[in-house]
Amino acid sequence: MAYEQVLGTGDTFTSVLSSLQNQRRRIDVIGTNISNINTVGFKSSRMTFLEMMGQTVGKLYTPFEQGSFTATGSATDIAIDGNSFFVLKDANGDYVYSRAGAFFFDEQGRLINQNREAVQGWLAENIIGEDATTSYGASDLDAVGAISDVVLDPDMTVGAIATSSIWLGGNINAGLEAVKNIIESSDTWRFEENQEVSYATVDTDINDLVQVTTAFNVGDTILIGGKLPDGTVVPATAFTYGVTGTTVGQLLAKINDIYDGYATASIENGKVILSDDVGGDSQTSITMSTPATQTASGIMTMPTFTVEQEGLTPTATASIIIYDSFGSAHHLSLEFTKTENVREWQWTASVEGDETVLNNPATGRITFDTNGDFIANTFDDGGGSLQIDPGNGADAIDIQIHAGGGEGISALTQYDAVTTISVRMQDGQASGTLESINVDEDGFISGTFTNSVVMNLAQIALAEFDDPTSLEKVGTGNFVATNWSGDAILGRANDFDTTLMSGHLETSNVDLADQFIQMLDAQQAYSASSRIVATLDRVMQETTQFGR
Repeated sequence: MAYEQVLGTGDTFTSVLSSLQNQRRRIDVIGTNISNINTVGFKSSRMTFLEMMGQTVGKLYTPFEQGSFTATGSATDIAIDGNSFFVLKDANGDYVYSRAGAFFFDEQGRLINQNREAVQGWLAENIIGEDATTSYGASDLDAVGAISDVVLDPDMTVGAIATSSIWLGGNINAGLEAVKNIIESSDTWRFEENQEVSYATVDTDINDLVQVTTAFNVGDTILIGGKLPDGTVVPATAFTYGVTGTTVGQLLAKINDIYDGYATASIENGKVILSDDVGGDSQTSITMSTPATQTASGIMTMPTFTVEQEGLTPTATASIIIYDSFGSAHHLSLEFTKTENVREWQWTASVEGDETVLNNPATGRITFDTNGDFIANTFDDGGGSLQIDPGNGADAIDIQIHAGGGEGISALTQYDAVTTISVRMQDGQASGTLESINVDEDGFISGTFTNSVVMNLAQIALAEFDDPTSLEKVGTGNFVATNWSGDAILGRANDFDTTLMSGHLETSNVDLADQFIQMLDAQQAYSASSRIVATLDRVMQETTQFGR
């Protein structure tokens, strides 16, 4: 027959007193939770009880439920969405772990919390200085090696980088064609035959024109002058009546000899027309006159000429700011002109101020295939780059021109669509000082500099534990590892299932209603235990009286 062990009065007192002590501890825990309801990153603790050798034992643990987030607008306020912890180094050089991400940079450039404990992470190496990587060439940091204080020099700078490449992109309209310049006489040449007025033709004798008031004799002249399409002045040249010819057609033939290779003269509906042979912007002009000494014969009202169709060269322009080795900015312009060759455009480079394009000529040609896709870019001087003297003592800028596409940039095309050609990117930069910082979801701290360069400067380290509920609270929102929690596992946010939220803080996860319920429960348990003590006291008094 089994017998249960019956506790003596002393044992009962011991058990009840342990219950009172642990219920009081439970009330202390609840009070701590409630008082920290507005503490950033605070994690509510719980007290559970178990029976051990006839006594009540309280066990304290922290469940670590995710808290909600509140926006602050400060880039150095960081909230953790996940199970990770920030790694901090305290004044003794020991590592502690926290969920409270209210950080700021101190006078030494250290990222610290309100207790001046330093945030740990990995610093970027060899990216500040003359060989700094620009924002469009930066690669992700490999967060490896020992962690250290996250320290950023507020006066850090990035050095200047001379432009070495530019990238063209967009489209250049395949439907654009050069327009020929056409000028025509304002007066209509006519002749009268059988009392009927008709338009002059190439066969009409000049003396039959109604514009002739005194007939031309052999040896009389008509002076022809003007300008070629490029603006070159045409020296006055004489058409001699009876020697050069006598008809309108022969006069036009003389004009065609003068403008040979540049423009062609004809007559349509009595009007003399001079049309450029090649389309494009033009300064073509023509004048016809008789010598001032020619007064007895060969007197004619000469026509004036007006532009009927203005010549137009299809062009497109693109420009960009480039940088020399000093970091000084220069304005580079490229003008693209349609050539006579199909699917070919000539570009001309120009700069402003004291700069000089060293290429001679400063031109090149871009060609496309029958699908409108880019084929090649060649330099007319036979070189392979655009060379510019910045004119300020800096090294000459040597620039590769890319039109075949690049990282994130489509190749230049020639489709029958609106022209959108532009210089999409260049790889130079001026020097710059640190202007602001940002923290992304993976914990990269990037700096934005006054020259618009953005680069990664550091990465925040995080830690996780096998059993975070067994971490020990050491005050000020910090925890340390215990035998039960396991050692810290260090890594980056993207190594864990964690996201960092810059400009936010994690609020306390204290559930006020739940805490009040637990407080009432603890109070009732404490009251019940105290009544047991009072009852045992009376029992002891009664027992003592039996012995008298």
